[in-house]
Amino acid sequence: MAETPLRYGAFAPQGWKLEYSGWGAAEAWDRTVAIAQQAEQLGYEHLWVYDHVETVPRREATHVFEAFTTLAALSQRTATIRLGQLVACAAYRNAGLLAKQAAGLDVLSGGRLILGLGGGWYDEEYRAYGYEFPSARERLEILDETVQAVRALWSEPTVTFTGKHLRFDGAYCDPKPLQARPPIWIGGGGERVTLRIAAERAHATNWQVGLDEFVHKSDVLRQHCADAGRDFDSIVRTHGPDCCIFASEQDLRAWLDSPGGGNLWGGGDPDAYVRDNLVGTAEQVTEKVQAFVDAGCREFVLWFRDYPASDSLEQFATMVRPNVSG
Repeated sequence: MAETPLRYGAFAPQGWKLEYSGWGAAEAWDRTVAIAQQAEQLGYEHLWVYDHVETVPRREATHVFEAFTTLAALSQRTATIRLGQLVACAAYRNAGLLAKQAAGLDVLSGGRLILGLGGGWYDEEYRAYGYEFPSARERLEILDETVQAVRALWSEPTVTFTGKHLRFDGAYCDPKPLQARPPIWIGGGGERVTLRIAAERAHATNWQVGLDEFVHKSDVLRQHCADAGRDFDSIVRTHGPDCCIFASEQDLRAWLDSPGGGNLWGGGDPDAYVRDNLVGTAEQVTEKVQAFVDAGCREFVLWFRDYPASDSLEQFATMVRPNVSG
């Protein structure tokens, strides 16, 4: 099969990582729209949001724009860039409503939907919103059934489905997506179950891991594909790292030492964070991207750590991307 072209995506800031702390809601939304439009103008192929409703790394009463309403609105303020969620949480979204929301987004956007799906992990959100937080095994079972049910709802006139967790009795899902088969990305790198689900059902996988781990998970995915009788190369492997571009190594080190710099989650080795993310000078970031491409990564989804500024968004497009081959 023909090799998948290299593609690059950017997250739109929505407040999940406290980037809008202290902003007014209308001002924050205007900035989200502006960055979405700038990403499209710079040639990014896809635009992403997180499916979260409360902030990390700590809970704070500040804006977090919801995934599908955000994308529906952005579909009317952009023209060509594809729109996705990394990733929609199967365990707290009714699969029928999810299928309908996603199909509607595909129609509203003129066929630009990418549906990202994952098992969910942020237990504090579940508890705060009154959702049951199933076991890891149950969440992955729900994910597997959700992929099956959504595809059926998108393609069949009516759907009757009886799974362990999901049930539909003659359900309609209209309008259907404009795309004949909207791509489904499976997020997460669990090697026994998540990668098996991806091997059986996904158009693409998404991991946020270092290069060595990317290579390892690719080998695991390859074995799951062999077990499922699927061509390993038919699954697009994608990477979802942080990205921040600095003028010099000195500027990078100053940022790592600053209160708001370095690993957002805290507690980690700053050198490991830099190694495993697209953080550094433009030359250093280019070298890292090239290494992932050489390891088989075909698409990138970038969270820019200097949001809501757009310096790194622009510098990656103009100083890194043109220098990557593959």
